[in-house]
Amino acid sequence: METIRTAIIGYGYAGKVLHAQLVRAAKGLELYAVASRDPARRQQAAADYGVRTFESVTELLRDDSVQLVVLATPHDTHAELAVQCLEAGRHVVTDKIMCLTTAEADAMIAAAKRNPRLLSIFHNRRWDGDFLTLRKAVADGLLGELLVVEAAVVGFGTPNPERWRAQRQHGGGTFRDWGAHLLDQALQLIDAEVVSVYCDMLYTEPRLDVETAARCLFTFGNGVRYVVETGGISALSRPRWYVRGRTGAFLKEGLDPQETALRNGQVDANLPQAPEHRARVVCNTPNGRKEQTLETIPGNWPAYYQNIADHLLRGAELAVTAAQVRRVVALIEAATESAQTGRVIATSI
Repeated sequence: METIRTAIIGYGYAGKVLHAQLVRAAKGLELYAVASRDPARRQQAAADYGVRTFESVTELLRDDSVQLVVLATPHDTHAELAVQCLEAGRHVVTDKIMCLTTAEADAMIAAAKRNPRLLSIFHNRRWDGDFLTLRKAVADGLLGELLVVEAAVVGFGTPNPERWRAQRQHGGGTFRDWGAHLLDQALQLIDAEVVSVYCDMLYTEPRLDVETAARCLFTFGNGVRYVVETGGISALSRPRWYVRGRTGAFLKEGLDPQETALRNGQVDANLPQAPEHRARVVCNTPNGRKEQTLETIPGNWPAYYQNIADHLLRGAELAVTAAQVRRVVALIEAATESAQTGRVIATSI
């Protein structure tokens, strides 16, 4: 079978732990090369996978064998690198977040159309077990019409200010990082426009120029209120999901276990989740109140890159499109504006 020769730009945590392993797991993709300015990381990539290595993106793009480029670099580099690679005739996957502004997103989308080439964003958490379980509960009518969705990923601790993920200039902060996933899930779950955004961000660490916590309310045109909370001030955690509908409610603790497994070199789409993290559902039925515990649907992060391969080789519909994710970038922009001004931002996103 034909394979798509794939190169990863950046071999830090995301490139090494997430993208390299998931690319190798996809039938139809070949992990061919890694580019990094860091000689130790190039050496590590060659030792890990026997791939070709390059010191720069320009050098990488001189190799005509490269067909697909994965950007596993800081958030603020995605737009420039994606346009460079697309203009060089390569398909592109960017890690999330897609980019920092909708203007950058538009430039990336325009470059993909001009060439034309695939442009997709690594929103692997569409295949989290907790999200898949919630979607099924909604589809099965267990909650009735959705009214309020609360999605939270919080912890306790201060990030290292020397790392780029804790620096505003690079698009750092937990709201951009985790929030991009939570907002993408929101847009997948709710089939309506977002009509208003209100966001409050807390700054408690003088060494950081990014927020230490954020809580944002997104109102959809169909009336659903969607609350997203991120941050590092919670010594006691919150439920991952607390969802209320007209006839029922859904509560779920715990994070999907796939990232932990990948850190241990395990690529598995059928990992069990801890029994204590099973979702609890309460439904009001004509026969009275009914409580049940749902088995967690196994997550499936390998499905993301398998879809990329199937799209390029067999014409399958692309699961995560740049146009979809532009809405995420627009919501982050609106939330940032709201936090800065203290105002509710009217939108049509």
